[in-house]
Amino acid sequence: MIEISGHSDTLAQQEAPLEVQIGALVEEFLVRDDLFLVGVSIKGQKGSRLIEIYIDGDKGVEVGVLASVSRELAFVLDAEDMVKGKYRLNVSTPGVDRALTSERQFVRHVGKCLEILIRNEDGGTWIEGENLGMKDGVLQLKTSSDTRDLSLDSISKAKIKLPW
Repeated sequence: MIEISGHSDTLAQQEAPLEVQIGALVEEFLVRDDLFLVGVSIKGQKGSRLIEIYIDGDKGVEVGVLASVSRELAFVLDAEDMVKGKYRLNVSTPGVDRALTSERQFVRHVGKCLEILIRNEDGGTWIEGENLGMKDGVLQLKTSSDTRDLSLDSISKAKIKLPW
């Protein structure tokens, strides 16, 4: 069962964009060390919004945990009237098609082949290689020709390369 720690409503939280407010709330739910928030997406207009929450875990996330977070988040959103009007809430893992954005995601996918867009003056260069691990914000990537160290700041986009 996910535990909800004390929820505080500060003026700063109330003035923050809804995505930020909901993200902070979800992070309070994820008190287990192996779970983390990947992202929050809100689509649509007031009265018919789709709120998508992406969470992951160092060892994956069980369906029961997703359901628990969804129920508890919906309860708090409704109780605090954070989302005006009707909304649909989806809580899921990011899936392989979503970009990797945090150090914990890179750590979780060690050994997998990645496609990475590296920032440069020309807009970016795509490379691919095996994720050898991450340490102190630096990804080690084994390409077909060498092993490269890439800081998270130099990565514009990264995703898992599917084997087919």
